[in-house]
Amino acid sequence: MEQASRGKVHAGRVVLPADMRKEFGIEDGAEVIFRRTKHGIEIRTAMQALREAQELFSQLKKPGESVVDALLAGRREEASRE
Repeated sequence: MEQASRGKVHAGRVVLPADMRKEFGIEDGAEVIFRRTKHGIEIRTAMQALREAQELFSQLKKPGESVVDALLAGRREEASRE
């Protein structure tokens, strides 16, 4: 569900509304990722960005293929060439 809230900018710092910080588990000192989009700026927690990357890479995996096995096979091939 999309919801709009207001925040404040002071000296280049963005203050996020308390209810949103609580909902997304953003504590003082937490790392967030800012991303430019054609619609504006998106803010993601580091964990959200990690999950998005994992989803993206999981789509590249072929059905029935083990990513670990493919990585190990590649490493073995490299080692055999040395």
